[in-house]
Amino acid sequence: MPKFMRTVAVTSLGYSLLAHGSASLAYGGQLLVNGGFETGNLSGWTVANQSGSFPGSNFFAVSGTTTPQSGLSTVGPASGSFYAVSDGQGIGTHALLQAFTVPGPASSIVLSFSLFANSYGGTFVNPIGLDFTDGANQHARVDILSSGASAFTTTTGLLQNFYLGADAGSNPHAYTNYSFDITSLVGSGGAFQIRFAEVDNQLFFNLGVDNVSIISTAGTGVPEPSSLALMASGLIWLALLHFRRTPKQCRPKAGRDALLPRCYQNTPHQEHLGRHPASPDRCGLLRLGRFGCPEYVVRVSS
Repeated sequence: MPKFMRTVAVTSLGYSLLAHGSASLAYGGQLLVNGGFETGNLSGWTVANQSGSFPGSNFFAVSGTTTPQSGLSTVGPASGSFYAVSDGQGIGTHALLQAFTVPGPASSIVLSFSLFANSYGGTFVNPIGLDFTDGANQHARVDILSSGASAFTTTTGLLQNFYLGADAGSNPHAYTNYSFDITSLVGSGGAFQIRFAEVDNQLFFNLGVDNVSIISTAGTGVPEPSSLALMASGLIWLALLHFRRTPKQCRPKAGRDALLPRCYQNTPHQEHLGRHPASPDRCGLLRLGRFGCPEYVVRVSS
């Protein structure tokens, strides 16, 4: 088989093996940004406040153990220096959201977060949902939403709820760490939202959030095209290098050229093969120039 065809054949075979062997490469890693709020702000997140909420009430990225609006006490960050907390001096509904994308089939996706819910006006989960305008309503919730769902929906676009209510007992509360396997919910891929929200129309409510994470682990789908192309390029170079630089075995005709006690250089213009000794290069090989490309030819006795 001609050298070029051998190169193509090996490269094609290698590409096929690479595609097959890489099928379990990960679409993995962290799917959220600034989940610990260590930027000192809410970058990467979107804050929504229901129309008519008390002016200034909001979610904030803070450090320390005092809320910025009401001046109430909290336990501070769960880790690091910052955390997110809702606060205000009047009624309102507030949501903290981040969009995320699962790029392909995943074998495991885990949602985790640290949360406290300090309610100073009891716990009321009104069927109206995240709306402070109709009846007693004082609670927090954590949800996964579809990518197009509205910030305050509790029906259309709500995929699953993970927390609903408020922490029982005396304020301020310590964090509770939560972890959920959401593979069956989002593992097939697509665009989604994670939402932390609270509604309060009784008295103060501080929803504290930290260490928010959505970790995706390797799936069994086809790897990303960019990764596959990069590895294939490297394989092609290796294949070309192999066929250009691998020593050949030349078996001369019987006769005066049959016994060759050492390696000799051959070129396309030599009429008597093996009669022109060459010195090994620094790699210990003999250089043969053919069309400007180095090769190495080693003669052996028949």
